[in-house]
Amino acid sequence: MFKFRNAAIIIAVLLVLLLIFSACGRKGSLETNIKPTISITSYEGVEEPALIDSISPASFQQKIYWEASDEDGVVDKYAFRVVDEDMQPFSNIQGDIIGTPGYEIVDENGWVYHYQTGADETIPLELSDSKTIWTDQVYAIINFPANQDGDSTDVTSVFEVKCKDNLGEECEESAIKYFHVNSLKPSCTVRSTKGDIAGKTIGIGIVFSFNIIDKDQFVGSIPDYFLFKLDKKDLLGALITGDEGYSDIVWTTKYERDIEEYEVTLDDYEGTRAALKLNNIENSVPQDSTYITAWAVDLAGIVSDSVTISFIVKEGFYPGTLIYNGIKQGNIEPGNNLFALGANQFVTYIDASLGRLIPSVMTLEGTHYSTPFWISKDGEYTAIHSNDMKIYMKWGYYGEYQNNSPNPPNKKNANVLDERTGKQYFSEIRFYDLRMDGEAYYYAPLPGSEFNILDEETGKEWLRVPVSHAIAQQTIITGLSSGIHRFEVRPVDLQNVPDKTPSEFIFNLFAPVPFNEKEGILILDDSDDNLMISPEAYVDSLYQEYYFADYTGRVDFLDRAWLAVNIKNSKFHFDNAEFCPTDLQSYKTVIYHSDNVINKGAFAEEYDVINLYLKGGGNLVFSIGANLQTNVLRDVRNWAFPVLDRYFGVDSSDEESILILEKDGVTALNPPFFNLPYFIKAIPDNGFTEEIDLMIPSFHPFVNIHPVLQIEVNAMGPVAYFDESKLDENTTVIYRFGCISAGDGPLDPANYEYNTYNEQPVGLKRQVGESKCYVFSFPLSYMEPVQVKEMLNQIIDEIEIVQ
Repeated sequence: MFKFRNAAIIIAVLLVLLLIFSACGRKGSLETNIKPTISITSYEGVEEPALIDSISPASFQQKIYWEASDEDGVVDKYAFRVVDEDMQPFSNIQGDIIGTPGYEIVDENGWVYHYQTGADETIPLELSDSKTIWTDQVYAIINFPANQDGDSTDVTSVFEVKCKDNLGEECEESAIKYFHVNSLKPSCTVRSTKGDIAGKTIGIGIVFSFNIIDKDQFVGSIPDYFLFKLDKKDLLGALITGDEGYSDIVWTTKYERDIEEYEVTLDDYEGTRAALKLNNIENSVPQDSTYITAWAVDLAGIVSDSVTISFIVKEGFYPGTLIYNGIKQGNIEPGNNLFALGANQFVTYIDASLGRLIPSVMTLEGTHYSTPFWISKDGEYTAIHSNDMKIYMKWGYYGEYQNNSPNPPNKKNANVLDERTGKQYFSEIRFYDLRMDGEAYYYAPLPGSEFNILDEETGKEWLRVPVSHAIAQQTIITGLSSGIHRFEVRPVDLQNVPDKTPSEFIFNLFAPVPFNEKEGILILDDSDDNLMISPEAYVDSLYQEYYFADYTGRVDFLDRAWLAVNIKNSKFHFDNAEFCPTDLQSYKTVIYHSDNVINKGAFAEEYDVINLYLKGGGNLVFSIGANLQTNVLRDVRNWAFPVLDRYFGVDSSDEESILILEKDGVTALNPPFFNLPYFIKAIPDNGFTEEIDLMIPSFHPFVNIHPVLQIEVNAMGPVAYFDESKLDENTTVIYRFGCISAGDGPLDPANYEYNTYNEQPVGLKRQVGESKCYVFSFPLSYMEPVQVKEMLNQIIDEIEIVQ
């Protein structure tokens, strides 16, 4: 036992000795660490100060590379500094150790500080506790000083870099290069961010804009910072001092977020910032001026010659607000960039004049595009409400855009104009204040507890939105109920002065009227007044009085021409629609007449209004003539409006689905009422039993007597007819063309013409969902009133009794 224990001890001792000897030659406590080495690889600069005189001065800005190695380990970090040729760090006039532009924060020996890995870099480096002189950088762009007390001169500086290995040991010798550099003296300009203010009158808040012009090769005009001083002088140029004047402080932009700009107001923030002072103005004449003197300091530390400009500081300016909704505000009528989109508020076509994308949504029936609000007959801005309604609102200020319109091709000027005078006062917008329905606008990411402000003058509370925020100038309003709503906005400028007359947009969201709650008849007059072709007094008496004299419900009417003069806003709906869906939606039936057969007729332009009305379960009776083919069909084809297809079963993709009378290249409209007077009546079909005769004598003299031949006509030509083979199977023909008999007279049709035109469809009926739609391609006001009245009463009974 004893012998075994001794043997075990001997073996253990031998193993320890073996381990010790086997460790020889390895790095560790038993071997001295070999320190890393470093060298500068850039070709600029020299290694010895004695060689400086042998080279020409180089550019003050140098990109310097270095490399290091470690024979028995790994190079871990680097540190670098710029010092004078005596190896002393640079200092400012206060004696503080300073770095060079781009590497300003240094330790007491001039070694450049960097953030440590994982440090909070939102904390300024000079205030951070997580900084170190060690970095992973293997190069640096150094702006060597090339000045003496701010004046341009050749300067010799030293760039020194060192490294340490993974054990923390530094290199034995750092790498050093001497750089002999120079730089040209720059020049300086000063203005405002909104333009030249020399000799101008400005408000009490402005942002000075400084610029450097530097002709150094390879570097360009890059400032380190700017210096400036404010003064006030009287009309004789004498300096004003004391409380009325300015201090002797020279201010710097060095610590601004943008060193080329400096914001000033009347507030000096307890002496920590430059501030403006009002100039003395008597009877609108300034008695003194404000002067700014500025200097540029380039990256080589060279200070430019001074530049001085003067201006007048005046209070009383404030910005003007514009909601870009196409509505006149003050004395300005802005462009429209306000759109709404919902199940009951959309269009199916983007007008070519837009020149940009607008909000839209894909549906089973195609794309629904947002559209401006409609203008009702009472001048209200309206839309039909739906739970998915979105209102895309955009606003700004006087002078923001060319022509006060944000729409192409207008450019953004961004010049803040005084609301009262329209003059620029060189300010900027800082905030926008928003209200909705009598309260501060609610926007969850900007909680009211932090962003709401109370206007002590008016007692109103506003959401104050910083100008850089996503909703500063636009928002999407959702979740509104039906009813009247009011959106208010005002800009706040650098003076902290809001618009004293905020802009507002008042609009009415009408609850949709279900089809079974609609009642009455609305007559839409699109028959332009013409004494011969469509005498307004006579046509109005038919539609507004005679035809529906026996109807017991309400009968109302709207004149498109009157709306165009008294209500229209050309910036809404691209100069097209005049009627308004909210004016139509409560009526059971709309009678649309465009009986002036030589005028264009605007039925296609009113497509979106008619489409929304019929989509909501309304019913339509449409009276027109040959212009159904010459104008309406052409327009719906050009604009891809499916109104004829969807509601009348006419294939508008086929240009021959609707036709007019034609013979040997001459049509019934060439000229109208002169040629092919073949139509004398409408022949009933499919449930309609009474013929409708052309009224003889007619109010139109050419229907009675041919103007050239001076013979009786008693027929008319400017009507259209439908190609029955191209009608949808769900479309019913209810009236057919009644042609004058064939004969040998100068105005009689030949047999083949009679056979071509007689009994062609001229009246159609089609039901789409809850909506019944009727179209007549002959103008009803030209027909026997008693017979038309009977036919219309049958249609009204069909609509109202069944529904």
